[in-house]
Amino acid sequence: MENMKHVVFGFMTGFCAISATVTPVQAQNYAQEVIHSESYMGEDLPPASASDEAILKHIPDLKKTARGYQNSCGTRTDPRLRTLDLGGTLHDAKVVYDPDSGCWGAAGGQLTILDGANRVVYSESVGAILVLSSRHDGVHDLSFGVPGMRQPIWIWDAAHHQYKFLKSIEE
Repeated sequence: MENMKHVVFGFMTGFCAISATVTPVQAQNYAQEVIHSESYMGEDLPPASASDEAILKHIPDLKKTARGYQNSCGTRTDPRLRTLDLGGTLHDAKVVYDPDSGCWGAAGGQLTILDGANRVVYSESVGAILVLSSRHDGVHDLSFGVPGMRQPIWIWDAAHHQYKFLKSIEE
């Protein structure tokens, strides 16, 4: 209880008081978490197989054609896929990566995360996913390999069932 403060709110009437215990918010050291995170480069994920077709059909930027997959730029692509335990409701998340820098720019590709029911919970042009040790609502916080000097931190928003941007930190 050494880090806790006890606060008593009183009313002018003198007969009613409300007591509450307040715990100071611990500053999250995201810079250290990024350094010590598990990282997965999109280009290093295993290629998707024919048995992954049921998963890939849920990726908004991919279309199945007679010659394979095509991304939203109209380019033939070979998506990569890995199941990843992100904890909590995302214990069986699927990470899908479209490695086409011509379409997605300097980041190198489009990374999409699906939950166990194949609903998109994150999708953005990034080169890697970094799984942080911190959690929100039981699900790991994430960062992503993006070009530039700032590292984005994303946290799980259970109420909206998706990752939401928290802040960027200096590398």
